[in-house]
Amino acid sequence: MDEELKKALQKTKAAVQEAFPNERNSFKTLLLGNPNYFGNLSESKYTQVLSITYNTHYEDLACVGYHPQQEKLEAVVYILQPSGYGTDVCGPGTSEYVRFYISYDNGASWQDQGMTSFQAYNIPEGTEGGKRLEYAGSLSISPNKKFCIADPLIKVKAILSWNNPPPANQPNWIPVWGNAREAVIQVEPFKFIPLPKIFEAVKEKIPPIFEDVIDLEKPYELKKKELNFSELAVMYKDKGVPVHRFGLKEMMNYVSGKSSISAESLTSLMPGLKINPDISGILFPKTDGDTSYEELKCIGLDPNHPDTIAGVLKMKKASGYSGGPCTGGSKEYVSFWADFDGNGSFNSFLGTANVTVYDIASITSDGIYYAVRLPVNIEKYRKTCMEGPVVVKIRAILSWNVAPPGYNPNYVPTWGNREETLININPVTGVPAGKIAIMGGIPVSYIDGITGLTTPDAKFATNNLPPDDPDGNVATPGRPCPFARRVTIQGAPITGYSYVVEVSTDGLVWTPVLTDLMVTDQWGITSIYKANPITKRFTYLPFNQNIISLLAQWDTSGDELWYVRLLTYDSIGNLAGIDNHVIQLENSGPHAFIDITSGAGSCGKFKIKDIISGTFVARQETGYLGRYSIYVQPSVNPPGIGVPVPNYGLVNTAVAPGDAWSLDTNGMKPCGYVIRVDVVDRAIVNSQSVGLWASSSDGFCLEEHLPK
Repeated sequence: MDEELKKALQKTKAAVQEAFPNERNSFKTLLLGNPNYFGNLSESKYTQVLSITYNTHYEDLACVGYHPQQEKLEAVVYILQPSGYGTDVCGPGTSEYVRFYISYDNGASWQDQGMTSFQAYNIPEGTEGGKRLEYAGSLSISPNKKFCIADPLIKVKAILSWNNPPPANQPNWIPVWGNAREAVIQVEPFKFIPLPKIFEAVKEKIPPIFEDVIDLEKPYELKKKELNFSELAVMYKDKGVPVHRFGLKEMMNYVSGKSSISAESLTSLMPGLKINPDISGILFPKTDGDTSYEELKCIGLDPNHPDTIAGVLKMKKASGYSGGPCTGGSKEYVSFWADFDGNGSFNSFLGTANVTVYDIASITSDGIYYAVRLPVNIEKYRKTCMEGPVVVKIRAILSWNVAPPGYNPNYVPTWGNREETLININPVTGVPAGKIAIMGGIPVSYIDGITGLTTPDAKFATNNLPPDDPDGNVATPGRPCPFARRVTIQGAPITGYSYVVEVSTDGLVWTPVLTDLMVTDQWGITSIYKANPITKRFTYLPFNQNIISLLAQWDTSGDELWYVRLLTYDSIGNLAGIDNHVIQLENSGPHAFIDITSGAGSCGKFKIKDIISGTFVARQETGYLGRYSIYVQPSVNPPGIGVPVPNYGLVNTAVAPGDAWSLDTNGMKPCGYVIRVDVVDRAIVNSQSVGLWASSSDGFCLEEHLPK
């Protein structure tokens, strides 16, 4: 279908829905008076006044897809009207929210993955007549992975809501303005897998001899075989996959002269297969490519930094993608061009993105939706908001297994298609402010915005382990944790911008954090990075020069609640935005003490079968005790012998002299012993470990018979 005709039909569909301009303009005040004013809440004590739900007159969630290798969900949203979004680009606009859910049981239950958003504005230049603007919103997820022989398909649901964020853990929530969309996506299989998982997948028991010669817990890297032309010919013999599909690379290499193989040698690789006499017209179509296997459905710009062009494509068939998930599969390439000068030439090549796809037998008629992503540097095209919106036409070309050449925006793929759209490049004042993503090793979404402590479901950003209960001994983990020692601040870079992280105990007087940074580049090489001595700010380093997006390292002290903020400045030094957070510090650590008060007391002599007793203190005065343990050293006794009571605890003891302890020496070996108490708190130390420690000990001698 012609591109302009498709967009005209989309606008016609939107026009069918009533605009309700008065209600749109008064949306939030109407909700303040009656949260169920529009009747979108299924359970509410408030009575509906006007029924408006799933209204897509202004915005429409058109596509949702997933990049399995990058573990990124992408939603593409159409902005359809010239007005209705609060302000023009010189104002704050209004927020378009997208919340994502995934389902492992075909939609019977859904797991909340989080929310993303972008700002929409009144931009007549991109939305008048049959035109529309296309935005993208992305979210990183970590779905459960399986071995490559298992079904890799799950479902995703996205809910778009204008100016009113969809609440968490409500997958059936109904937006007033916006809509919901579901799609089937593919999860990338394990790249490394422990040996027991392999035997589990094939339903076999591990031979006992393996336990003696192989480390069963060591993960083994999976080898993904690249199937050659002959192997694919055999595999697809009776599956209806045409020879110019699985042999596309070889044929294209031969025609282009990239291969030295002769025509006779090439045809000998496919005995019994016939090549269409009109193969030239098939390989090089005049208008558009064959979309029977894959089709590019949507493209859009994610304006959150770094600016990223995203595309969503649909895979339609079970086979024809060069092998299943246990093989190397094949690539879907999407190349992007921009028409910055508006002359229709698309002479600005932005780059090529790709995603790996596979033959998947469990595919249904709904297809599988993939995403591609391409970060783009469009800083030089930004203007001040007073100069008006910067609306740019984008062309994207999907091509299976052969990347479109960057020099040819008019390339027609053998397999694939072309999409065009309009994007808006945010003005300088409309660039989103920089954000702190990780603080003290914990994603900021897991740090309570009032207490500055970790939330019950908190996890470290780098290993997905909870900060409370790192050793698995706590019956109910998830207690709030403070932070200690060096707090590392991380956040995504904004090209051409600078920043400074500041801290304060009262929110009034701020101190910049200017510690020299040791940054690591994409090659694993480290270097020292310093703040500008004049501006007292750091310039954002690109991702490949600062692979963990390190912003600041703050060496903390004390046990107070601190305010932390990131100030972002544009290329000419104007303040672009402030991102505020709080963090609770706890650097004092716990207190430990133990002594022997019975018999001969400290360092005294006792006989076997005596009950030795005393007192101990295990406290964290600010209330963040992790645990304590009491034990005897050396460990020379059989299990269960010589175990103090109590020997473990999760709450503070009384203040000195503390709580009582006792030790039944019956069955213990004669020896010189130490009774020891170790206490650890829940502080996240140096942004990567848990617990400040304290210990205390007392000694005693245990003899068979006391001397006369």
